Amino acid sequence: MTDAIILWNGPLFFEKMFQEYGISSMISTPTAFDSPHLPPVKLLIVPSGFTFPENAAVRNILEKQKTKERIFDFVEKGGVFLMFSPVQEICSCDLNRSPALFSFDRFGLEAEYVQTDILIRRKSLLTGEQDSVYCDGRFQNIGEKFEIIETDENGRPVHISMKKGKGQIILSTVHEFLSKPYFYSLLNGPKVKL
Repeated sequence: MTDAIILWNGPLFFEKMFQEYGISSMISTPTAFDSPHLPPVKLLIVPSGFTFPENAAVRNILEKQKTKERIFDFVEKGGVFLMFSPVQEICSCDLNRSPALFSFDRFGLEAEYVQTDILIRRKSLLTGEQDSVYCDGRFQNIGEKFEIIETDENGRPVHISMKKGKGQIILSTVHEFLSKPYFYSLLNGPKVKL
């Protein structure tokens, strides 16, 4: 029985990590995601970098009204939707440039992503025993329905969550594998048909 679906163009390290964690998962390509034959799952994940040109199919399917409704229905019934950051540029290191900005409103979510390199120099429940956490950005202009789960050292949100029906939507800029205990906490709900 599948616990998680990863919406992506092909194989990812997520599959290997989930295998090591004992979590069953599968990749759904954007084309297959339109299928009514996906198995019921507890968790739907969109990895970082979905705005890169080579991942246009992922972004395009997420922007379709039918897909948004399907994902929101999945969450309402108890599913968890975890969307990582868009990461619009490979490097945001040039201090003279304005950081890349991305609005999640096109997905029906009230939040903006600002790409910037952030190193949180403390342990986090999200990443387990690591002494620091790398994030590829932060959030701003988040809607009142979002709860801040993790901030950087300046108090800026880097991981936010919103309850919706019986489930939740999570947006994250953490650019590392999240811990096994954190993923298991997301798998407490029922399996829901997408």
